[in-house]
This record gives sequence, structure tokens and C-alpha cells, in this order.
Amino acid sequence: MKKFYLTTPIYYVNDKPHIGHAYTTIVADALARYHRLRGEDVMFVTGTDENSQKNIQAMEKAGERDLNGYLERMADAWKESWTDLGITFDDFIRTTEPRHHAGVVRFWDAVKKSGDIYEGEYEGWYCTGCEAFKKDSELVNERCPLHPNKALERLKEKNYFFRLSAYRDQLLALYDQGGDFVMPESRRHEVRNYVAEHLADISISRESRVVPVGIPVPGDPSQRIYVWFDALLNYLTVIGYGTDEDRFKKWWPADLHLVGKEIIKFHCALWPAMLMSAAKTDPLLRDDQGAALLPKRVFAHGFFTLNGQKISKSLGNAIDPRELADKFGVETLRYFVMREMPFGEDGDFSFDRLKNRYETDLGNTLGNLVNRVIAMSKKYFDGKVPPANPESAATPEGKVQWGGAHGLHTLFKSVESAYGSARCDSALEIIWNGVAEGWSGLLQANKYIEETQPFKLVKTDPDAVARILYSLLEACRWYAWLVAPVMPQIAREIFHQLGLDPDAEIKRGWGNALVWGGLKPGSVLGDPRPLFPRLV
Repeated sequence: MKKFYLTTPIYYVNDKPHIGHAYTTIVADALARYHRLRGEDVMFVTGTDENSQKNIQAMEKAGERDLNGYLERMADAWKESWTDLGITFDDFIRTTEPRHHAGVVRFWDAVKKSGDIYEGEYEGWYCTGCEAFKKDSELVNERCPLHPNKALERLKEKNYFFRLSAYRDQLLALYDQGGDFVMPESRRHEVRNYVAEHLADISISRESRVVPVGIPVPGDPSQRIYVWFDALLNYLTVIGYGTDEDRFKKWWPADLHLVGKEIIKFHCALWPAMLMSAAKTDPLLRDDQGAALLPKRVFAHGFFTLNGQKISKSLGNAIDPRELADKFGVETLRYFVMREMPFGEDGDFSFDRLKNRYETDLGNTLGNLVNRVIAMSKKYFDGKVPPANPESAATPEGKVQWGGAHGLHTLFKSVESAYGSARCDSALEIIWNGVAEGWSGLLQANKYIEETQPFKLVKTDPDAVARILYSLLEACRWYAWLVAPVMPQIAREIFHQLGLDPDAEIKRGWGNALVWGGLKPGSVLGDPRPLFPRLV
């Protein structure tokens, strides 16, 4: 069975999740569901980054003193939020867990043995919002552009450094080898320019007297491992690095890291360089030819903004995704965040557009189609799937650009390609609007009803109506499958209304189910119910 290992970033627990965190995690969940429907063995992980100064500050702000208690409470809150939003993670890593600690120590020792860790002195600016060191060239008005409301700290410390600059040529070769290690292309160019022109060695520890949290440097308790050097290793430790070699060998390397664009330098430059270094001395991290086992792809998405400003906890404009889900429904929120913003680009959040997507895309287009087709079929054919030959029903009726079976196969291939490229937004666009060759999108299916008018034609040609309605019912089954990664509960409800057992249908798998003629003529239909009731 083909494996697919997918990760989100791990999140700071200095507050509850906002819509930006939800966006990354919902997209990851949809991709994990897609690969499971294809019959692949999926490992989808997320987690919390707990070795951070931010978390101490948040604990103190909350009036608490027990750090471990605070971290455990907040980690549970994040897990609960993801569960409420339908996130089907397979593992959840906390960087305070013993399994993570064990893997970090092993990795540090491997990099040290490679000769890429040395002692030095760091002096410069530090942004607590990013948990990152900043060069003067990265500042705007002497502030970090991502956290303009936070003053920078001027640091001068003796630390351990990683020879990041030694990997410049290898990193450039990685970006230029013709693959898609960094996506989208605009981010690859950005990272490449950074590595070519600005790459420098990086401090990978902080003095324990200054930062009392984090994993101690092996052999030197006066230093704590820098939060980013520690955090990136979660992608290894969650699958057994340092604790379970068989499990690790099964899953590594990662097939896809999903990250926000603000952390691409860490994921696309520092992270592969760290792996290249450790692989020199740790055989678990290299392939049979001796090359470092690197993640296959890092996809960096854009920001959700609110009135043009990045949404973040530190800026005080965070939106709680669960409040949106309570009002519009979890499935609506999942659809909106993936349809509204082209993956890889920025997008502005709007309550008006969320409402419009609910009423137009979901209610009037998908919901209306399913409701009308099932209601007419039950009315005209004794509550059953019309007695039409599936092959004859595959032939389009009328002049509307409705492709029937051929069109749906074309649609399916395009949607499959979009999901496979991590482009859920493109998949949804295709499902709703069809494709240039074959059409057969939701909008065309609705137009097909308006042109053929089965509610009138039934009086003069019931056989034609049987073919039309069978074609549309079967199309609804296909649409349910195609939206299932994004809106799994809506897909199950469509199956149920079509008279299918949702569990049995899902077990058939993506390839076996998406064959024309899955609905059996004469089978009993369920009761039509609004998939997206009118908002109160």
C-alpha cells in the first residue's frame, strides 16, 4: 500500500487557534482524506510547539504559575478545536513529550559529529513574535514587519551555532534540480534568492538564564536548544526518530509539509540543511546511495487578511473558527477557506463573502441540485431510482453543454489532478464550473434541468425523463465523492439521500466507486432534505 505522510506546522499554545491556523489544518485534513479515499496508507500529523518564551508570557498573562499545567490545558484545547472542525489527524505531537526529547538529543549529536556545530557569540535583534533572529535588512521602521506592535530585543549572548552557510550550494542545487521541493514557484524564487544572497550561520541555542524553557543542550545545561531547531524535528520524532526505528523507516521522508509563507526560510533552507548535516553521521537519515532523505515537497500558502491586515493573535484581530462553524456549519467553513483563497496566495476574509458562498455555491447550486433531482425522481418513479439503462442515460439530452458520463469522467480526472497537486481550491473550482472539455460541473447540471425541464416533459415523454433524472442522480453520486475530502459529512448525507449506505459507499474507494452506473435503477431513494438550510 502506498504511503502518504503529511504535516502541518506545530502551533504555539499562547492562545487558542484562529482562522489562519484553521486554514492550514483544514487544507491538510482535506488532502489526508483524499489520499485515504484513494486507498493509501496516510499519516497526518499536527501538534503544539511548547518550548517557547511566548508560552511562558501567555501563562503569566493568564495569571497562572504551573507551566506544565498550562501547556497541557492548552494542548488539549487545540486538540478539541481540531476535533470540532472535523480534523482527522493520526498523531498529535507535543514538543514537551519524552519521545520528542529523545529524538532531539539524537539529532543534535548527529549534527555535532558532522562538525557543523560550534560555539560563538551572537549580537543582534530578536523578534519574540517570530521566535527568530532578525537582520537590519529585514526590519521596517526598526520593527519586524510581521509583528509591528512588538518591540525587538537586542541580544548579546554566547551560543552554539549551526554552519548553515556551508550548505548554500547544496540548497541551490535542491531548488534547481527541476523538482517541486518548494511550492508555489513564487516561494521557490523567494527562498532561492535568500539562500543565494543572505544565507549565514545561525545561532541554535539560548542561554538558560535568559530562556528557562526548552531542551537543554546535550552536555551543556547552561544552554537551551533554540526553539526552531527543536521544533522542526517534530516531523521526525512524531514518527519514531529516536524511539522507534521501524516506524520511522516506514514513514520518512515526509511527502508534504504544509506551512505558512512567513516560515518558509526555516522549512525550505534551515530544515533541509539540518537534515543534510545529520545524515552525514546518522544512517537512518540517508538513503541506500548515501544521500540525505529530505521531505519531498514544502507548500507555502499565503495569509488570510482582515481588511488588508494579516490575521494574528499578536495583532488582536484573530477570528475564532469555531464561532464561524457554530453559525454557518463546519462543512461550510471548510468549503469557504479552501474555495475563497487561491492556495499559495493571500486572501482577505469577509463575513459577507462567507454568507454569499453559503447561499449561492452551497445552497443554490449544490444543495438545490440534489434536492430537486431526488424530489422529482421520488415523485415520478414511486420513490425509486428511475428505470433507465445507465448506458442510454449517459447520452446527453438537449443542447446544454452537459457532458453526462464522458463529461464526468473528464471532470473526475481534472479534480483528481488538482487534489494530487495540493490544490483543493482548484478542485472545487472545477467541480462547480466544469472543465473546458466535457463540462459536467454543478452549474451545468443545474442548467441541464432548466433546459430539459423534466417537470414538464414527464407528461409527454416519461422515458426521456427517466434517462435525464438517472443521469443527474448518478452525477450527484459523483459530486458527493468529489467534494468528500472537503465536505465529508455533506458527502455522506448525499449518499444517504440517494439511498446508499454511506459507510459501504466510502469503503468502495475512490477508484472503484467513480464508475458510471453505480446507482441501480429501481433502488429506493432516501428522503430529500435541504443540505444547506436558510440562515436565520
